[in-house]
Amino acid sequence: MCYWRQWRKPRTKVRSLMKLGVSERLAIACGITSKGLCRSSKIKGINIALGNDYLASQGLVSLRDIWINIHYGR
Repeated sequence: MCYWRQWRKPRTKVRSLMKLGVSERLAIACGITSKGLCRSSKIKGINIALGNDYLASQGLVSLRDIWINIHYGR
């Protein structure tokens, strides 16, 4: 949730979610939430915008994939 933490203000959160393809209504609901980082990571709008595909396109690696490669040797 590094991106969510970078977008400190609700207005920035809403604007950034809308740029990533979330509908306006859902972006507003996600952006003004008072939940913490761990609880808000389960919200649908945030998962749409900051999904695994988006994070992989940003150059981040999946810890799950690394663990599978190490554990199973593939």
